[in-house]
Amino acid sequence: MKYLGETARAGGHDTMAAINDLAARGGPSPWRQALHLLWLALSRSGVRPEEYFTYALWRKDRGRAFLRGFLPNHRKREFNASFLMPDRGLAEAVMNDKLATETLLLARGLPVSRSRAVWQPPGAAALPELPGLKVLESPAALEGFLSDAANLPTFGKPRAESFARGAAVIAGLAAPGTLRFLTGATAPVRALAAEIAQDWGAGYLFQDFYQCAGSIRSHTGQAMASVRIVTLWTERGIEPWYAVIRLPARTAMHDGDALDLRIWGLIELETGRIARLRNLRDPLTPDLTHGHDPGRPFLGTTLPDWSRAVEICREGHLAFPGHGIIGWDVFLTDAGPLLNEANVTPGHLYQVAAQRPLLNPELRPAYERAKAFARLHGGGAGRF
Repeated sequence: MKYLGETARAGGHDTMAAINDLAARGGPSPWRQALHLLWLALSRSGVRPEEYFTYALWRKDRGRAFLRGFLPNHRKREFNASFLMPDRGLAEAVMNDKLATETLLLARGLPVSRSRAVWQPPGAAALPELPGLKVLESPAALEGFLSDAANLPTFGKPRAESFARGAAVIAGLAAPGTLRFLTGATAPVRALAAEIAQDWGAGYLFQDFYQCAGSIRSHTGQAMASVRIVTLWTERGIEPWYAVIRLPARTAMHDGDALDLRIWGLIELETGRIARLRNLRDPLTPDLTHGHDPGRPFLGTTLPDWSRAVEICREGHLAFPGHGIIGWDVFLTDAGPLLNEANVTPGHLYQVAAQRPLLNPELRPAYERAKAFARLHGGGAGRF
């Protein structure tokens, strides 16, 4: 049994089930869907089946004009790489190592989520100098750390992984030798330690467990809802491009893949106001007004410390002059906003939250400025 495998399992997609469900709910017939899927897969857009349903590409208003500005997932890496500026020096090794990124940002005086311990197996990347970091170099040390109630609660995540795979909130001890997750599920300490030691050969981090600021926690739930702020480097300096909040599913320990309802919200960059809320996996449903609090609408809420959240992303981007685009994961806490991760190849959540293609008339000008700036510094290849 895998205790940290739920996120990976939830990320799967059953295309036939999705086709039949859409047809049963009044969408196109299975045959029409199959033909449309085939056309999209073979066309220049190269859309995958999951995207067909996530972005409601079967709708009549999602024709060629929509697809011209739409960024399919298979082109995400190419798109983000086009902003790289090798003449200014790349830091991909640092940005792909969560602990190295944390160390660099902390050294610049920026507020970051803090790692307290790391599972460091033989062969893992060398550790940066991070004050107070406990280094766990054997399964016995890992088991000892998890057995000590003084180290809990903690948020555990792989040192070099994406999409929240392997992440979990260990809330405390249910009994001696047994851990309790935030969901209430339990696991033997020894079994979880053995799983981490076996599966995460690049290292595994144990960080402080943060919750959203009290003013929005009823909307987001007990797990942290991270905010994704994407910044671009242009001739004007660092420009915020768009922002999205990801509400965790009610049954989840984080805002990654889950089987329960997940909600993504579009944020107005200038004000921090929630401008739109969407069910991530069901484009047939109308826009939402509420998060997890049935008594208070989340739509229209202004997020706390918003200007500071944007500012620390700007300041953080200055540490990576060769990277023209960064997707920042930000925690909004009662102590203020924290930088959690910097993503060199961000997935563009905007397209779900806004239900618009990424390169629409409002977002394209900043894209063009960033591409032009990248071309001055050895990058800017490709055209979208």
